[in-house]
Amino acid sequence: MAEQVRGETLAQRAEDVIRRLRGVSAVRVDLAQGGVIDRVHVLSTAERSPRVVASDIVAALAAELSVEIEQNQVRIATKRSEQPDAAQPPSRPRLKFVGMTVATLHASAEVKIQLEHDGAIVEGTAAGPNAAVQRLQLIGAATLRAVEAHLRSQGLFLLESVTIAPLGPRQVALALVAWLGPEEDVLSGSSLVRDDPREAVVRAVLDAVNRPVAWLSPR
Repeated sequence: MAEQVRGETLAQRAEDVIRRLRGVSAVRVDLAQGGVIDRVHVLSTAERSPRVVASDIVAALAAELSVEIEQNQVRIATKRSEQPDAAQPPSRPRLKFVGMTVATLHASAEVKIQLEHDGAIVEGTAAGPNAAVQRLQLIGAATLRAVEAHLRSQGLFLLESVTIAPLGPRQVALALVAWLGPEEDVLSGSSLVRDDPREAVVRAVLDAVNRPVAWLSPR
């Protein structure tokens, strides 16, 4: 059974250790029955080879948590790699937008976004000034918080910009999202505005973060 220290599971403690390693942008640890580590999923930068990163992970877990795993339990995806990845995991269902709540009180507004993945609902919240110019920003930020709730991590993404722009006779929601790894990267996404521009903003943000979410999404 996974031990808990200060409310943290073994998976969370292992993720904290691995996240500090050079070359690791993000990590998810899956536990098997009995609470032992089954698989480690890592999104790494291109500065270090996957073999070196995997070796560091095995050594760090043994040194800091007295947990022993094999290198073949570590699956690594490399950002910006142009080589085909034979170890790429099978495609998983994407996060789906299922609900939005906007509450206002005087000069403040709070946005809640609900996302669904494989039957599980997660929620993200963002609050700020109750101004029309800020509303799309709050929606985008709340969407990122819901994504992080799904990934069981915090501080992975930062909304840089979101806007509704004309494209020919139609309008398109555009989002720029900062990926806060050891090497910062900027992700972009878009979604055609059909009925509600706010929903298009949610889908543009999800489009921007789809690749890292596909790798780090819990089973």
